[in-house]
Amino acid sequence: MQEQNHAAILTSPQEIAALNHQISEWFLGHYIQLLCAIGVGVVLFFALLSFRRFAENFLKRSAFLSEWTTLAGEAIGRTHAFFLAILTIRLVTAYFDHSSRLSDVVQFLWVIASTFQFATWARQLILGLISYRVEQSNNSNRNLDSALNLIRLLVTVALFAIASVVVLDNLGVNVTGLVAGLGIGGIAIGLAAKGIFDDLFSALVIIFDQPFMKGDLISWKDTTGTVEKIGLKTTRIRAGTGEEIIVANNMLVNVEMHNLSEQTRRRFSLQIGVVCSTSPDQCEKLISILREETAKIPLCQVARSCMTGIGASSFDFEVVCDVQSGSFDDYFSVRTQACINILKRLETEGIELAYPTVTNYNYNAEKSGKLEEKKD
Repeated sequence: MQEQNHAAILTSPQEIAALNHQISEWFLGHYIQLLCAIGVGVVLFFALLSFRRFAENFLKRSAFLSEWTTLAGEAIGRTHAFFLAILTIRLVTAYFDHSSRLSDVVQFLWVIASTFQFATWARQLILGLISYRVEQSNNSNRNLDSALNLIRLLVTVALFAIASVVVLDNLGVNVTGLVAGLGIGGIAIGLAAKGIFDDLFSALVIIFDQPFMKGDLISWKDTTGTVEKIGLKTTRIRAGTGEEIIVANNMLVNVEMHNLSEQTRRRFSLQIGVVCSTSPDQCEKLISILREETAKIPLCQVARSCMTGIGASSFDFEVVCDVQSGSFDDYFSVRTQACINILKRLETEGIELAYPTVTNYNYNAEKSGKLEEKKD
């Protein structure tokens, strides 16, 4: 009965007239302040819009761009006008007198706008970074594109679900049960699709960390091949013998691997043995010969040239060279040319290469001053 009387009083003509009179008096007393606030708000709103456009274009087109500044420019471009409008109202009302009810409304709208705007920025940064890495990996694969679409969906759902929980919590709603339910549901989905997510995130690790890219020559365990395609679940590698090797992404991530395409130089060594009848002066000269004949080859840098020992049937020498190229063709070309140059020079100098020999001593022959030598 009291609620009915209270409702009747609130809706009575006298109450309405009093409320209208109160509002009119407030406007008459604050109209100058209100007009100033509206003017400042309009100017500030369009200033924020202009700043958004300027910042986006500057970060995208600047000559000193990096990966992160480009992504930041794209994120700024996703700033909603609703967020800028609420930001303007919040800034304006902070410097003008207003009622507590208006302050509550502005705070309510600010929580919603800012939370979802931050979720939008985070989504753009994450998805932009993933797309950038995929483009950088030079991998055009429909399966991987489908995986990226799935990742976009998962990121969007996760971020806006978190944003919704944050908004509800700031509005005073008890979200403990909701958070617990989402956590249990996420664990159940993760366990059910463990194999899929394992290979999916392994593909992302390959894209982001880039231990190898499409076209790289890699080696792991006893296998060597060229990467042809990085897929959602597997990576396809073309072996040197011609067959295609299909390897699960998680296996490549968890195994020790050698990326042979990242080599900027390759080293080889040549061991040379000369006959034991070679004089010490010729041995000393041979060290310089090995260095000279290899140093004249393009892309070849001599690391060392030395005598390594006195063998049972030879004097042993070694020359170690670095090929200043990661190409296997250059490596074998330089190595071949080094062998040919050394053989020609040894022939010119009259230095004889050693070959296995066995010397047999005959007692009777030794007494007669004769020595028999048998060569194998």
